[in-house]
Amino acid sequence: MGHKLQHITDLAEILFAQNVEDVVVSPGSRNAPLIRAFYDRFGARCKSLVDERSAGYFALGQSLATKKPAVLISTSGTAVLNYAPAIAEAFYQKVPLLVITADRPAEWIGQQDNQAINQQAIYKNYIKASYSLPVDTSGREDLWLAHRLINEAFHTAVSASPGPVHINVPLREPLYENLPAVSTNISVIHKQKTVNTLSENSLLHETWKRAKSIMIVCGQLPPDKNLKEAIKNLSADSRLVLVAEPVSNFHEIATIANPEVTLNSKINYPEEAIPDLIIYFGGQVISKKIKLFLRGLQHSKFWFISPEEQIIDTFQNINSFIQAEPISVLNGLSVETTDTKNSFRNFWEKEVQNAVKLKANYTGNISYSDLLVFKTLSQDLPNDAIVFAGNSSVVRYLLYFDQKQRKYYSNRGVSGIDGCLSSAAGLASKLNEPVFAIVGDSSFVYDSNALWNRDFPENLKIILINNDGGGIFHLLKGPSEHEAFHPLVNAHHAVDFKKLTEAFGLDYQLCTSKSGLKPSIEKLVLGKQNEVLEIRTFNNGEPQITKDFFNYLNTNYGTEMDDT
Repeated sequence: MGHKLQHITDLAEILFAQNVEDVVVSPGSRNAPLIRAFYDRFGARCKSLVDERSAGYFALGQSLATKKPAVLISTSGTAVLNYAPAIAEAFYQKVPLLVITADRPAEWIGQQDNQAINQQAIYKNYIKASYSLPVDTSGREDLWLAHRLINEAFHTAVSASPGPVHINVPLREPLYENLPAVSTNISVIHKQKTVNTLSENSLLHETWKRAKSIMIVCGQLPPDKNLKEAIKNLSADSRLVLVAEPVSNFHEIATIANPEVTLNSKINYPEEAIPDLIIYFGGQVISKKIKLFLRGLQHSKFWFISPEEQIIDTFQNINSFIQAEPISVLNGLSVETTDTKNSFRNFWEKEVQNAVKLKANYTGNISYSDLLVFKTLSQDLPNDAIVFAGNSSVVRYLLYFDQKQRKYYSNRGVSGIDGCLSSAAGLASKLNEPVFAIVGDSSFVYDSNALWNRDFPENLKIILINNDGGGIFHLLKGPSEHEAFHPLVNAHHAVDFKKLTEAFGLDYQLCTSKSGLKPSIEKLVLGKQNEVLEIRTFNNGEPQITKDFFNYLNTNYGTEMDDT
């Protein structure tokens, strides 16, 4: 007979052999055997974060950096539920995670035993798969089953569209006995990936060749050099317009990188502006204007490319779907070049040029406001900076301006404000370069436990935009016009961010004026350690300045702007 906890030792060993790098532990007692096993195998790669919600997002940030599944380990009970927001984000952003939860044995669930809830398939609506290991693996068949399930869980997390996978581990007391050595016949199962390519006479190839105007729309994706090179090569096609926001990480090679500024949602575009073919891949697109434009097309062909089986019809116009990695499809498409200017591409290039001039005219001398803050950040952060963009108004303001060669990350799977700092911290912990996290005040307060981290990365620099509450609600038509807005929706507060920051041992600086913007950003950039820069704007960030900006654009679209 073998040891009843043989599978606990082997769980850590199998994941180590599968090249898992990172383990985030949430302290507890029921998970003590798991903690011991993983520490014995992973050592200093194990990080301890008490707040499970923050820990979940920290692990997500690590996985964003490595493109490998980080491991989360929790005790039983409500600790398991606290991982849920990060798991949902990982599921919809397609980020691999391995969520390992300790549990009471089945006979004690529902018996008023301590810290016991039903953990079977607890994340069922936003998890790729859920597994439960045997409670005792002293028998050969039980250990064989555990090995197989562990390997299957790993490969499920990383294959096709990556995502989170749950491994529930029921454990009987005693919890602090010595663990056995690794099995002599441990099973580590490897999986060989294959690359699918389209035949030259496929329907997409035929549609591509016949199209006179093509628009490629890139949703959110992590930085990918090979995919970027494939798209760059296709961009030489004279028929092609590339729409790619900064969160796609292809913005520097895009025709339209700021669709919310370039497009006019108030007009019907002429025939020359309408693409024959649209190819869409990646995650969410943020710009509402590009969504409205594409949803309004009546006769264009829409193709969606994704490695997963689900058909996603964001623009309500899909005709065809290819289940494959985008790079394998794009590399097989031919590039058509001509000496004659394509009218479709020429139209959109002129629209972009004009929008850039309109934006420069309006923002040239605006007063201190959120719009000015984000214009200045976009100008003065390093050209190749790594940026983690907070949600709500932050990510949208950044999309209004040129983001140069920066790499962008953001929790746009579910778009919550609750874990942005923790995700940025996890990302920074795996990188050697500075990471700039830009978040709003509500997001900072909500996720301030991200700072409760003994290993808080020194290369993380936090830019806190404090407009005294949820600034985005002042920009939306409707919410701010109702009497319930100020007491119930506008998240105004009296938080002293200097005291909050210094309570966790971080450096702090404050900017409250137009003249102080550039010097404070420069100080942050040149600093050698982590720091919080609070940029405090007034009157909720002066939302009328932003509203007037878009009114100005709407009024002047189609007006030829000179270069003066």
